[in-house]
This record gives sequence, structure tokens and C-alpha cells, in this order.
Amino acid sequence: MTQPAVSQQIRSLENELGARLFEYSHRKLELTEAGRKFRSACTTLRNDFARLADEMKMEEDGKRRINMGATLTIGEYVLPRIIGDFAKKKTDCQISLLIQDTAIILKALDKGSIDFAFVEGYFPKEQYDHITWRREQLVPVCAPGHPLLERPAIGIDELLEETLILREKGSGTRETLENFLACENISVKDFKHSLEIGGIEAIKKIVASGYGITFLYASAVADEEADGRLSWLPFARVFDNDFTFIWRKGSLYSEEYKDFFKEFTGEGHG
Repeated sequence: MTQPAVSQQIRSLENELGARLFEYSHRKLELTEAGRKFRSACTTLRNDFARLADEMKMEEDGKRRINMGATLTIGEYVLPRIIGDFAKKKTDCQISLLIQDTAIILKALDKGSIDFAFVEGYFPKEQYDHITWRREQLVPVCAPGHPLLERPAIGIDELLEETLILREKGSGTRETLENFLACENISVKDFKHSLEIGGIEAIKKIVASGYGITFLYASAVADEEADGRLSWLPFARVFDNDFTFIWRKGSLYSEEYKDFFKEFTGEGHG
């Protein structure tokens, strides 16, 4: 479309809504508060339309389609058993699970390629409705035989001489760790060395080899801690974070999503 045609469409839409959607600020065109609300509502409508299209297909083949997302820790270490149990009971369901970083999961929700998601990282609560599912501890991990394991309890300052192996930017685990460190007036840069790795399994193998320490959710290292491949450091602080079930705010399917959460996790909701 040409620029005048776009301007005409905007004016027509603003007249219909009775509100300005754009304004100039420092010579830059920006959304007004009404514009941001309208964009958010349209994003939710796009998600709902994708859900409606799935319902139409379900009527044709009798399959209930469940398109969900999950951040890495939840998707790889928490949900597999739950999905297996659910699929055994609900044989008429066709489950699709997208496992990605929080930022990509939120984009998928906005596009409508998934209906809801389980996330561990930050999400803007003004854009997504949510149910807190569980709290999970973020634990410092090292190889067996590490000298710090001989201490009865260690503080965060005693870890700064270690090499920190951490997830890539955009991951929920890293975001949670950085938030916790910030509360202690510490950043990743304060560690003697750091190494950024884009995968939990690779991080665990590096640390198990005796190089560096890392922070991971307890569920992600439960097997390795149990069989002695990795050890939890005796940390003086407890870092824990919410695992949250989210969907687009104001969705027409909100009650259906709440019912799914209860059915899927076996837990009630408020």
C-alpha cells in the first residue's frame, strides 16, 4: 500500500474507534496508550482465530488438537512424563509441543502458532493471563570432588573465583539467574571467567568434566545428582522461581485453557 493509503486507513480506523492510535514523539511515530491496547487485542484475536481454525479441523477428523509451548527446562525435564500420562488417557488428542527460549515462546503465542505455554522466564503480565503452576529451585552445580563441596555452606562471593557456565541470552534460566545475582549486587561479569552455552545437556557435560560451575533448575540435574555425575554446592541462599502457565490476555478461550491446565497437571486453579 502507498503511504497516503495507509494514512487514510489509520484515520478511518481511529474515527471508527473514537481514539487516536498514533502520535508523534520527538519526530518519531509511536503508538498511543489506546493504540497499544488495540494492538494487544488484535494479537489476542489472531491467536483465537488460529484456535478456531483448529477447532474446525477437529470437527472434520475428530482429533482434539493441543498446541502448546514450553521453555527448555520445563519442556525437556518436567513435561515429558506428564504428556505421556495425559496422552495415554486422552487418545483422541493430537499434542504438539514447541520447546524454545522464553522470547520465542511469547512470539509463537502472539502469532497463534501455539495456544498456551509453560514458561520459567519473565513475561509481560499486562499481555498474558497466567496461572502459577509450581516453584522450582535454581541450584549451583559442580563436578564431584570440587573443593567447595567440603564447605558446610558457601556464599555467592565465594563463587566469583569460579568459571561460570551459563545459558545463552534470552533463556529463562539465565534471566532468572541474572535477576537473583542483581539482588546481591552482582552480575555475570563479576565472575572470574564465564562461558555461554546454548543447551542444558552440553552445560551439564562440561561441568561434569570438572570445568566450571553452573546454575540450573533442580529438575534438570536430578538424575545426574542422584547417580553422582554432578553435585549440588552447599549454597547458603535459596534461589527459587515460578513455573507459570500462560496464554494471551482476554482470549475467548480463557476458560477452556484453565480447564485444560487443571486436567493436564491434575491441579486446581483460582
